[in-house]
Amino acid sequence: MGNTPEEEEILQGYINYLKLRRGNSDSTIRNETRVLKRFFKWLGENGTEIGEINQEIVDKYLIYCREKYARNSLVPITITLRKFFALMEKDIEVKVAAVKAPNREKQALTREEIKAMFKSAEGNPLETAVLKTLYYSGMRENELISLDIRDVDFDRLQITIKHGKGDRYRIVNITSDCAEAIKRWLQVRPKPTERYEDVLFLSPSKKRMSPYHVWKIVTETGAKAGVTKKVYPHLMRVCHITHSIEAGLSPKEIQVQSGHHDIGTLMGYVQHTPERIRRSYERAFGDNEPVDNAVPRQNVNPEMSNEYLKKIATQKYLLGEINVNELHSMLSTLEEKGNKGKIHADPSYI
Repeated sequence: MGNTPEEEEILQGYINYLKLRRGNSDSTIRNETRVLKRFFKWLGENGTEIGEINQEIVDKYLIYCREKYARNSLVPITITLRKFFALMEKDIEVKVAAVKAPNREKQALTREEIKAMFKSAEGNPLETAVLKTLYYSGMRENELISLDIRDVDFDRLQITIKHGKGDRYRIVNITSDCAEAIKRWLQVRPKPTERYEDVLFLSPSKKRMSPYHVWKIVTETGAKAGVTKKVYPHLMRVCHITHSIEAGLSPKEIQVQSGHHDIGTLMGYVQHTPERIRRSYERAFGDNEPVDNAVPRQNVNPEMSNEYLKKIATQKYLLGEINVNELHSMLSTLEEKGNKGKIHADPSYI
């Protein structure tokens, strides 16, 4: 059963609101429209008109959602309802119970597991190019899907992302290995369907890839490589950020590449793997001799850059000396001090 003419008109108004006033992406608009359609269907099944919505009805719907959907699904439902009621400007008090986004398990793959996935994709230029682009650039799944051929600069080893999250523009780096993988794909890329001539990564129907096609490539390659962890497209971004931190890049350097608006959100991606904890342990106790300090006191430079101190704080987090909340507090403090001038600090006491 489809929506009524009134519901269709309201849905179209909501879509225009998301596009023009909020600047949401096409994927966000699709997802939130789907949420609203489910809400309208529930209203119809319970004999309620849109104009009759009040606190009691909203509470009943949320109870229904809690019983029917997984906890993860409640977050987009509550977000969408808040936006919708704001748009409707109802003269009633509408309270939607806040739902905290769940802590998702984001266990980063090791470099060995990433290499195993690359190896299992050998012989399939499309799969290899998709995997390496996701991992080496750290871009989001939707950013990869939106790429056109002209967005790749093979000379500078960079990719231009024109429609990132929040419709933000940025340039990301890639390796020569990634660039070669893309070139090999372009050599065998089939003739695309009309209007998709510029698309970089094509689906089996020779159109722009869908999220399902990307998911299929990543999950099946992980299975073939024998990776026992849960593998999905966004995990490649988690791996990119985690491995960048391990290699010594500062949070600010990674933020430019990843496109995160907030450093605190970025640091939530960094995962403590058992292998990393073991390496840190060996550095501290590997010689079987007692140590006075896990991190030796460093020579003090009276004027240190903000980014250097942030890097030290991040390394202390990776070594397990501070927790993520303490890290966020340090980064915020350094950001505030950095805006006022030079930093005078002994990194041993950060």
